[in-house]
Amino acid sequence: MLLAVVLAAAGLAIAADAGKVLREAERATVDARFRLRGGDAERVGPVPMALVLIDDRTMQELGRFPFRRRYHAQVIRRLTRDGARAIAYDVQFTEPSERPTDDDALVRAVAGAPPIVLSTTEVNEDGGTSVLGGDDLLHEIGAVAGNTTVDLDSDGVLRLFGASFDGLVSFPVAVAQRVTGHPVDRRAFGGGLTWVDYVGSHRLIPRYSFSQVVRGQVPASAFRGRIVVVGASAPSLGDVHATPIDAVTPGPELQANAIATVLRGVPLRSAPGWIGLLMTLLAAVLAPLVALRRGPIATFAAAVLGGVLLAAVAYLLFVAADRVVPVAEPAVALLLSTLMALGVSAAYAAIERERTRAIFGRFVASDVVDDVLARTDDLRLGGQRVDATILFCDLRGSTALLEGVAPEAGIAILNRFLTAMSDAVDAHGGTHVGFRGDGLMAVFGAPLDQPDHADRALAAGCEMVGPALQRCLAELREAGLPHDLTMGVGIASGEVMAGNVGSERRMEYTAIGDAANLAARLEGMTKEQPYAVLLAGATIERLRTRPASLVFVGEVPVRGRAQPVDLWAIG
Repeated sequence: MLLAVVLAAAGLAIAADAGKVLREAERATVDARFRLRGGDAERVGPVPMALVLIDDRTMQELGRFPFRRRYHAQVIRRLTRDGARAIAYDVQFTEPSERPTDDDALVRAVAGAPPIVLSTTEVNEDGGTSVLGGDDLLHEIGAVAGNTTVDLDSDGVLRLFGASFDGLVSFPVAVAQRVTGHPVDRRAFGGGLTWVDYVGSHRLIPRYSFSQVVRGQVPASAFRGRIVVVGASAPSLGDVHATPIDAVTPGPELQANAIATVLRGVPLRSAPGWIGLLMTLLAAVLAPLVALRRGPIATFAAAVLGGVLLAAVAYLLFVAADRVVPVAEPAVALLLSTLMALGVSAAYAAIERERTRAIFGRFVASDVVDDVLARTDDLRLGGQRVDATILFCDLRGSTALLEGVAPEAGIAILNRFLTAMSDAVDAHGGTHVGFRGDGLMAVFGAPLDQPDHADRALAAGCEMVGPALQRCLAELREAGLPHDLTMGVGIASGEVMAGNVGSERRMEYTAIGDAANLAARLEGMTKEQPYAVLLAGATIERLRTRPASLVFVGEVPVRGRAQPVDLWAIG
């Protein structure tokens, strides 16, 4: 059953993930990991970075976008003069402007710049571009173009980027290659997309207004030795996107984070698929394993602890090992396996409860069964040591009576007597141990704790030899049957072992100990005494109320015992 629950829970979770049902939930867990990690200055890459943004201030000071290209030329010249390590220009120049002189100024500025990458989203069938008139001119002036296409997830959040789009190297990869001077190993992208390792806070990458740079209001030290990303941040220009750490992030900042990711060797990667599968299986096995040995509360607590541990492991691997492991799929497997384990446990508990009810219903009265069930977790073989009172009763003269009637009538008569005696036991909260021919054995004080067990046993014994016996004899008289019958009862108290004996398939409740042996001996001694109910001294000591009819018989030797027993009787 454990294996079935584990496989069912894990299988459903894997199927849900494969069917993309868990996609949104998984993305949410990744975003949470980014936000919890917070800012990290080291993640801006091996070369410090800076942003020059075409913001609202720039729009107010320089007018409506697109600006004259001479402004872009001025920015490139200033960044070159101020010692920028490289320039990533996220503004598209695919068409000539209305002022050829401005276009020429831009081309001359690009030609004199440090390693520079220009952006485009327009790529022809051969992977070529028309940036600044075409790839031939770009090659001539020492510039390259990179594709700034972004691959947004279905929820509009940018989490992944690729090494190329439409046959043209992606903008971040192109910048990294110009900075390092050698090609980027694209195996890190796994043949597709990889995670943008976001810095965590825009404050970690200095940002300056485009108009400030145009007017020379930014000190040269702000750009010296840095990769400078230039682009639009004004919301009206539409180059803003959501990221795991911010709902509104300018395109240049996205590109800066992606550039830093490539320069760091694309460290943040998805864990191999087998790790996610292993986590799912481990999550699925936790609750059922606990449910095998513990109850529902422990199972639920283990599931909660497992969920916390899953989140902690995923976060630690994210922070310390730069690995993104799945959380939603193992979490669903954990939830499903917990619900299934609790359901199976509840079903088994219901079956066991009915089994317990059936077994104890043979020993105790129906109104006591629920108390037994409330205190009994299971019904395993074995018992417990308790202080209890044992009662033995036997019908005298039944052999002669039964010889004179038909077998069917004899069994009916015997059943009537035994029913009356059983009713007396039930009426006083005793537990049936078993029938002994035309008698029975009962225990008081087990399996339920009864501080007044001695009083209960004495009351039951008195009812057996009194009202219960008289009712049976009256019925025999009315039927015209012999009714010269008497009843003998022996009662003894002490420590006994009470519990279930037998096999796993068939069990009987019993009580074993010196008190049980003595009660049987006392019942037999009623044949020799003028009293129908005999009690041991230990029972008298445990009585809370002593009836006036109690008679001390004396110290009487008992077969099988070295010392005589204080014998009492009901007179």
